[in-house]
Amino acid sequence: MNIKVRKSKEIISHLQSSEGKILNYLKNIVGSKDFNYRTFGTAIEEHLVVAIIKVLIEDGFIKNNTDYTVSSNKNYFPDFELKAKPPLAIEFKSGNKSQYRNGKWVTVKNSENDMGTLNEWPNKIAKFGGDNIYYVFVLYNFNDRAKEVLSVQLAPFYQFIGLNSSKLLKYREKDGNLRPKNFGIEPPVKTLKQFEELLNKTIVYRSRRIIKRHRLIIKKTEDF
Repeated sequence: MNIKVRKSKEIISHLQSSEGKILNYLKNIVGSKDFNYRTFGTAIEEHLVVAIIKVLIEDGFIKNNTDYTVSSNKNYFPDFELKAKPPLAIEFKSGNKSQYRNGKWVTVKNSENDMGTLNEWPNKIAKFGGDNIYYVFVLYNFNDRAKEVLSVQLAPFYQFIGLNSSKLLKYREKDGNLRPKNFGIEPPVKTLKQFEELLNKTIVYRSRRIIKRHRLIIKKTEDF
């Protein structure tokens, strides 16, 4: 392993201090290429990888491509793995502050994108350790008048997860996909311990709702 002998937390700290540099790189890319608002969230990821690698190479944290792994598709976790001590799992997420609704562009507070399913998270945490999983969240504003990257933030994954009205983890009922917090607010989930406690409660809560719904379906079928 050629990666510089430093702790993972030191690498994360360095990336966080380089958020401005990464943001400027992405802004330059957006200014020089023609991106579509529908696909920008995934299209920007390859450029985000380049920016992160560039920062880490320039400051001696990695030497070559044996020091990291880039996922070949979005079904593989993580998007980017740094072979540090311990290994770091970095996922890329993004959100557009503008959405096209009912024939016009409106400003929104949440991108409602996938933040991993309830059932997947125990395995992810078991593999990497919850303190070694991070999200890089790219906030952008694409509409009929603007195409701009607003911010780049790297933080522990749980700090991007939202809470629902029941004060449990925010999720989509049909598949258990977690949902993000609103743009610009303080993280409602502040620690890994809090996330794990809420994860267990949310899994039980959703399971009970599904069982209740299926019982009603069975009852209606039997009555029919």
